[in-house]
Amino acid sequence: MANPQFSLIIACYNEEENLEKTVRLSKKTLNRLFAHYEIILVDDKSEDRSPKIADRLARKDRKVKVIHNPINLGQGISFLIGLEVSKGELIMQNGADRPFDITDLKKLLRHFPEYDVVVAVRKNRRAYSFWRKLTSWGNILLRGIFFGFRYKDLNFVQVYKRRLIDNLSIQSRSAAFVTQELVLKADEKGYKIRQVRLPYYRRKGGKANHGKKRDILWAFIDMLNFWLEQKK
Repeated sequence: MANPQFSLIIACYNEEENLEKTVRLSKKTLNRLFAHYEIILVDDKSEDRSPKIADRLARKDRKVKVIHNPINLGQGISFLIGLEVSKGELIMQNGADRPFDITDLKKLLRHFPEYDVVVAVRKNRRAYSFWRKLTSWGNILLRGIFFGFRYKDLNFVQVYKRRLIDNLSIQSRSAAFVTQELVLKADEKGYKIRQVRLPYYRRKGGKANHGKKRDILWAFIDMLNFWLEQKK
């Protein structure tokens, strides 16, 4: 099979209600946009039927690849694992619960090849609970204090060129700061970055696993460590 033009990474944990539909809808859009693509499912030691569903989808279609984490590592590390094995010239991540409507992908792709990274910015956070809104705005405020307010949203979806991923080393491991560090480092290295406002969609099945206190603390430690590294 030819090297893929596009890699879609989907990290999942206990997403049996969403996974099959997410892959089906993703394939429908990607088939229209690319002759060669891959969908990388990183199962983070799910405790439901997600691993079996992922394996079945991969058996039916060679474009779907599955990685099974030996233990629960978290969304941030799962995304980095997906990046490591991806082969596409363009790479994107999305949640198994489809917070980003894959049909909007063409609105991001139109900015290539001029830009190296295209960042999707949520138009609003009405789909969030009060706690998620509080933690999200707190994250934005802290990032602004440490690194400036140029970027409005670094925790939704981004599309990256392959050469950028190959040339950047990411030290963070928390779900909430991995993509932030990636874009901030890309900016520091002089890569061209475009921000595009797009809708964010509410989860329709399964249970969210974001916003836990330990994850918030982990992200803050990653943010602080990255800031200290920048100050050296």
